[in-house]
Amino acid sequence: MTVPTDYADTPRRAENLLTSTLESWKSGVRTVTDQVRAFPTLNVLPQFDATAAVEQQFAVLKRVVDLNHEYARSLAEVANTLTGVTRQQIDSVSSAVREQVQGVSDAARSGVDTLERTARDQAAQAERAEAEAREAAEEAQRQQAKQAHDQARERYAGLTKNELSDEAGKRGLPKTGTVDELIERLVENDTTDDSK
Repeated sequence: MTVPTDYADTPRRAENLLTSTLESWKSGVRTVTDQVRAFPTLNVLPQFDATAAVEQQFAVLKRVVDLNHEYARSLAEVANTLTGVTRQQIDSVSSAVREQVQGVSDAARSGVDTLERTARDQAAQAERAEAEAREAAEEAQRQQAKQAHDQARERYAGLTKNELSDEAGKRGLPKTGTVDELIERLVENDTTDDSK
């Protein structure tokens, strides 16, 4: 009899669809997790609570499994009890159940896509926050270096060109140039000596 074989194929297809959906979801989560792990540690990482999305996703998947179970049981009962039912009636029942399973599977896929999109958005936001933090740190470092340079120049501001030349000579630096050039040479020498 071919009817039970036909009915057995439908739950197998639904099971394959469910497995495919789960694999897609796992792959998406794995991709996002790898992207987030690639970021350097940030002081402030945007918060993303995936618990609700995961719970919703598994509720949809549980519904798919329940529908498959009901469908298989209904098919077994039909095969056992309905010997005089026409093929058209059986196909009608089978088609309605398949459409319901397909609708739930489509909803599960849509949920996975939404979860992946949300996770990608959160990763992009974290990347932007990291870039902004890095730029702010670099700007603060530049400001600090400029302030240190300006303070070092103040030390030589009241000296004459001859005094600046003598100081440069004591350090083994060239003694020629304008007042600004001599001051810059001495400041650079001070900075180099401080970093050693």
